[in-house]
Amino acid sequence: MKKFFFLLLIVVTYQITTAQNVGIGTNTPTEKLQVTGNIKADTIKPNGIKLTPNAGNGKILISDAAGVGTWQASSVLSGAGNIGYGVWGDCATNGNISEYQPVADATGTAGDWFGISVSISGNYAIVGAYQDDVGANTDQGSASIYQWDGGSWVLMQKITDATGAANDNFGTSVSISGNYAIIGSNEDDIGANSNQGSASIYQWNGSNWVLMQKITDASGEAGDNFGHSVSISGNYAIVGAPQDNVGTNVDQGSAIIYVRFGSVWVLHEKITNDDIASFDNFGHSVAISGSYAIIGAYFDDIDTNPDQGSARIYKRNGTSWDLMKKITDATGEASDLFGYSVAISEDYAIIGAWNGNVVNGTQHGTANIYLRVGFGWQLLQKVVDPGSLGQENFGNATAIEGNTKRFVCGASLYGVASGKVVFGKIN
Repeated sequence: MKKFFFLLLIVVTYQITTAQNVGIGTNTPTEKLQVTGNIKADTIKPNGIKLTPNAGNGKILISDAAGVGTWQASSVLSGAGNIGYGVWGDCATNGNISEYQPVADATGTAGDWFGISVSISGNYAIVGAYQDDVGANTDQGSASIYQWDGGSWVLMQKITDATGAANDNFGTSVSISGNYAIIGSNEDDIGANSNQGSASIYQWNGSNWVLMQKITDASGEAGDNFGHSVSISGNYAIVGAPQDNVGTNVDQGSAIIYVRFGSVWVLHEKITNDDIASFDNFGHSVAISGSYAIIGAYFDDIDTNPDQGSARIYKRNGTSWDLMKKITDATGEASDLFGYSVAISEDYAIIGAWNGNVVNGTQHGTANIYLRVGFGWQLLQKVVDPGSLGQENFGNATAIEGNTKRFVCGASLYGVASGKVVFGKIN
């Protein structure tokens, strides 16, 4: 018996030491260790896994088009050294997100598009699901508001339009600021006007989020898509209608700013521009912060460049909003779609052009950050994603926080449409 066990041990040892490839879940491994299926690790001891040869402190794992990963210094991902993936600031010094918590609609179903629009303010966050079915109404839409309770994000209230109907797309755009939230419903039928659109403003009364007012454009028409974009800040709100016909200009677009007086939101100014033309989609993106508002027109033709795009910044001057500056990308090209996304906060603005930054015939996308200097706005930095493989829609969504100088850019088609975001901080 002792000899038998001894011989068996020799056989096992021989198999392990001479095998070239080891497979788990496959009989034909092509690598030293090939695992077919998922890997679950409940506990990994320190130094239990080492990645060589070029791993190192503070490096970031990136991959090429073939999926081959390499470790790179974080500085290669940003000329300023302050762009990271999934973190605020430099990954080398701040590689963790605190209070991270995925949330989902517990009553949601396939095709709701929960997360199509999001906004956050202090301890409140709002998430739109514009194709959520409400009762028998297909794609009526909804929005859910969450509150940070000190330990997690807790659902406060799921909001639907009590007067909504099928295909309204309620939740296609959302914004929250303090105790006020605004939700766009760009395909809401108003009277006999199909898809004229609306926006609803809600207020937290200490117990519930209650509807203050449903806003529509009194001069609106069918197909305006009023509510495609919304933003709220303090006592002011802005709503974009990118397919509003202005005069004889089809789909020129407009944006309307409202101001709160007590419990009522009233029209402050409807903004259109003389230099906007048909199909420019002015109002596709909007943002408001304090005394400043920004409106994108991503199909605007610039000189001989069709659809290069533009954005305009306005300043509140008493009872009117005056144009401060029309912003275009001096190095832009045709079809950049500059102005597809916009954001503004304090003295900073960011404008996305997800079809720009063409390298060797491939669009990599970009976002331009501007700083207010006196009565003007100056380009501070053009942000690109050096890790982009192209056609990833970098810049399709943008946000900026002027007080902390932090910004975020979305790339919705990264990784075959799985998407990613790039966080950064202005030096």
